[in-house]
Amino acid sequence: MRTLVVGGTASSGKSSVILWLAPRLSPRPGVAKVDCIETADDAMFRRRGLPSTSVLAGRFCPDHALFEEWAGIEAWAEGAGVDPLIVETAGLCGRCAPYLRGSTAVCVVDCTAGIHGPGKLGPLLADADLCAATKGDLVSQAEREVFAMNVRARNPSAPLVWVNGLTGEGASDLVRALGVVKLDAPGDGRWRTPLPQLYCSYCLGRTEAGIAAL
Repeated sequence: MRTLVVGGTASSGKSSVILWLAPRLSPRPGVAKVDCIETADDAMFRRRGLPSTSVLAGRFCPDHALFEEWAGIEAWAEGAGVDPLIVETAGLCGRCAPYLRGSTAVCVVDCTAGIHGPGKLGPLLADADLCAATKGDLVSQAEREVFAMNVRARNPSAPLVWVNGLTGEGASDLVRALGVVKLDAPGDGRWRTPLPQLYCSYCLGRTEAGIAAL
């Protein structure tokens, strides 16, 4: 089963990109949506004829929740007979990345976040196979060019495709770009990018602020 993992910052247009991309990939794509607190996107995908399931991360990082729940997502996809499986994950800090080895990694970047936005993303952008830039119709041509330059500075090997989430313009270009992407390794259920190497006492429930509180 082919797998695409679509990551990106909140409200960057990931779901819209998937809606235009999925029908162009095969007759039977399916979507697994990983979100933070609540989501209605799984129902939206089903209304558009795409089999869909969802995972809510709750108090955890959505990327972490994706890997915790991966076996269940994979079993759902196999039972539903979807191909490819498109995983959309909400992402949070940009310091880690939700990409699986053997899957195609697509990073959706929102150009209205500012021309310096790409420089604030870590492996979420740097480890992607392909970048889809959205909302380009809302900024000037000069801003688009500078934004694209900064995306390529962070990830010089990934093709950059402009996609309009409202009209679907660029979706066919995105499909063609996917056709030339080479996967980094066979799929083996492992992450491409390890999580940051630290257990944080705040993550474990500490509420006091400041070093003196340790």
